[in-house]
Amino acid sequence: MHFLIVFLGIVATIAFFIIRAHYAYGVAREINRDTKGLQHRAKRSFQNLVGTRLSRVRDPQLAAAILLIQIVRTGSPVTAQEKTAILDCFHDPMRVENPSAMFAKAWEYTENRAFFSMVADELLPLLRDRLGNTEKQQLVEMLHKVASAYNDVGELQQSSIARLKKRLFL
Repeated sequence: MHFLIVFLGIVATIAFFIIRAHYAYGVAREINRDTKGLQHRAKRSFQNLVGTRLSRVRDPQLAAAILLIQIVRTGSPVTAQEKTAILDCFHDPMRVENPSAMFAKAWEYTENRAFFSMVADELLPLLRDRLGNTEKQQLVEMLHKVASAYNDVGELQQSSIARLKKRLFL
């Protein structure tokens, strides 16, 4: 009889804590939903103060590498032909000493299916200030080369490159 009372007590305690945890989880979700606006405002304020990762890039070669990767990551995963084209661009026009390391570093700054124009807009001031006209033209040519490495240049890629070219040469 005593074992039955102890067993029921343990079951009741476990049930109490499970119900209590479920209630606390629901309250936490509700608070999170109610404060989304404040969370976004705090994040924007922090980004305005410190800047985003892309706005803190100071190397024009890294910025160009990020754009070369992002132009193909915008629509689909990077294919072997596109990666080879990117590494070729690192080797020949850009003269990067360690193309694989540059690719890995630039990859960290890109996102799958992120808009190319949003990434380019954050890197644009650096590229405008630090690149000459011939280097800007080379960047646009490299973007076309990479975008057409697997298939023809897509409409979204073409318009993104045209927009970047227009904004680079302002």
